[in-house]
Amino acid sequence: MQQLAWRLYLLSITTSFLVVIEPALCDLIFMIGLVVFGFSRPKTTSFLSGAATTGVLLYLIFSVISLFFVQYNPIGAYRAVLIEFYMIGLFVMTAYYARTRGDEAFRAILLALVIGGVLASIVTVVALLDLIPNSDIFYRGEGVRNRVKATFKDPNVFGPFLVPSILFVTWILVESKRYRFLALGVLGMLLISLVSTFSRGAWVHALFSLMVMAGALLALRSTSRAVFSIILYLAIAICLVVLLFLDRIVAGLADTFFADRLSLQSYDTTRFAFVADATVQILRHPLGIGPVQARFVYGYLPHNTFIAFAMHNGIFACIGLILIYGSSLFRCATKVMDQRPGWTKYALILSVLMGLLVLMMVVGAIHWRHMYVVCGLAFGVYASDRALPEGRLWPRKQVLPTRSRPTGLIVNRPNQANHIGHWSEH
Repeated sequence: MQQLAWRLYLLSITTSFLVVIEPALCDLIFMIGLVVFGFSRPKTTSFLSGAATTGVLLYLIFSVISLFFVQYNPIGAYRAVLIEFYMIGLFVMTAYYARTRGDEAFRAILLALVIGGVLASIVTVVALLDLIPNSDIFYRGEGVRNRVKATFKDPNVFGPFLVPSILFVTWILVESKRYRFLALGVLGMLLISLVSTFSRGAWVHALFSLMVMAGALLALRSTSRAVFSIILYLAIAICLVVLLFLDRIVAGLADTFFADRLSLQSYDTTRFAFVADATVQILRHPLGIGPVQARFVYGYLPHNTFIAFAMHNGIFACIGLILIYGSSLFRCATKVMDQRPGWTKYALILSVLMGLLVLMMVVGAIHWRHMYVVCGLAFGVYASDRALPEGRLWPRKQVLPTRSRPTGLIVNRPNQANHIGHWSEH
């Protein structure tokens, strides 16, 4: 029964790309899987650190307390807290799965995210090529075809969702000769989607995380040569483009939406001013003003995950979030520094978390499902430094050898004694 629960859990991760309509399909599947898991009588085991457990309690308790200070839209506030309980459930479930199943869980979750990313990327291609009527629904804003959001509500969520898949597929690309061309095609689709979101935060997140992961793969002997070759070829290609075609590229990009997104936006200064003002308001209301209240009370929403969460749910709930995220970062950093078998998996998680931390300074990510999944992966126990087992997407089923009893008459008594003694050792 527990196996069914994990299959439902993986199905919910796979379908987590389809979230344009709430409640999302992945949420319904996850809740069913959680009920099945509860009836499977799971074994009690210690899988979270003390800091993470304290963080979970602070996060949930003070989120509930913040509801007493809601002034406007109480239904929206209660809904937000229910979502936050769900996110913590996703974090705990992922941590338990990764702890008890190890490398198998890591591979299964990342492959589920890759499948979801590929399906969303297919929608991106459909939108870019305008292959179906009313493909404008896959873009942000009505009648404006510039930033693709695919099956997400916002391109700023779609872009970061792709980053763990991009890192995992890059690892497969440099490790596995068997799936190199397949990984190259998948990576190309994911990168097209990432660029099409025109999310500056997602671009920085992806670049920073790729740099950290590239350093880890350079340190791993089995992938160091392939990574070094890729970096060398990319450097040569970039230098050739700069020397030969830079003027044409700059002229072609002038006055384009891409160039506009690379520049400082007119609203960036206002965003930073809102964050500064929100910090002052947090000190005046340490227990929070209630979820989704900032727009009604102050007329703005601070674009910083920790500041926004502290303003809504209170300082102590935000400390809980910091403990959850910080303990995940600390565990991965410790495992990478130890350099014991399995450290590369912690390096991938660390790469995503570090890049995501940079992004969280300028966006609100408190309800991002993949953030809690990645944090949960940090508490797994990994022993293999390979993305795939023996170059395969899934390990072969081991067939135990059968023992055949000797038949017929045995004439040689000493040999018979030796034979029986040999079997008794097993």
